Amino acid sequence: MRYIMQRMDTSSDRLRRFREEKGIGSGAELARLAGVPEATYRAYESGRRPLTARAARELAAPLGISWQMLLFGKETSPNGIAINTPEEAAALLGQRVSRKPAPPPAPSYAGPSGAEIITMGGDTWALLPVYEAAASAGPGQNIDREAVSHRIAFREEWVRTVSKAPLDQLAVINVDGDSMEPTLRPGDTVLIDFRQNQPGDKDGIYVIRTGNGLQVKRVQVELGKRLITVLSDNAAYAPQRHLDPEDIHVIGRVIWLGRQVGA
Repeated sequence: MRYIMQRMDTSSDRLRRFREEKGIGSGAELARLAGVPEATYRAYESGRRPLTARAARELAAPLGISWQMLLFGKETSPNGIAINTPEEAAALLGQRVSRKPAPPPAPSYAGPSGAEIITMGGDTWALLPVYEAAASAGPGQNIDREAVSHRIAFREEWVRTVSKAPLDQLAVINVDGDSMEPTLRPGDTVLIDFRQNQPGDKDGIYVIRTGNGLQVKRVQVELGKRLITVLSDNAAYAPQRHLDPEDIHVIGRVIWLGRQVGA
């Protein structure tokens, strides 16, 4: 499969474009107006040095634009500025970000999109994929496991405290439905370990696919039988007992949850 990569608009591109649109004929003139050393400005406009929030504030004033527009190419909203990439976060924090490839997936694994690893502020971060479709904690929904809406950064050191799985076998899914309340609520974010897909006699919370679609449920193997029981924490939902394992596709185990407070 071939991919065509399109060049994204960068802060250096915007800096040059806004300077020319303002009628400022040279970088040296803009550097003088902004009180920025000329050599530093040249590094910003050439892309050899990342533009920071502090520098953007200094340069945006003579350009007659907001520093957010110069730095991110977008204005703020009532909820603040949306940070979509590690580079944007690093620029806002005045830090540099470097990338290294994630370890290659195991040959037998055909799971989710691979994780990406970045280094920022002296820490290593794993950018784990977030699937656009919600995992249903109710009747169930379908999910396109290739549809990654965005990524969430977790400190790699912290990830290792909750899972020893390769990073490419971890992903994030949003919960929808009330069958697992009060343990899981609609809108909760759950971290899934795709490697843990073999339930045992002690129940755990898993993402499973059945004839009803995708669900988040407690799953356990019935003692002495090759059958599965699927349980809900909400008493309004009846247990599903004596299920044939062939009828259930266990996608992975929930190993962490995140929740918004006060919503």
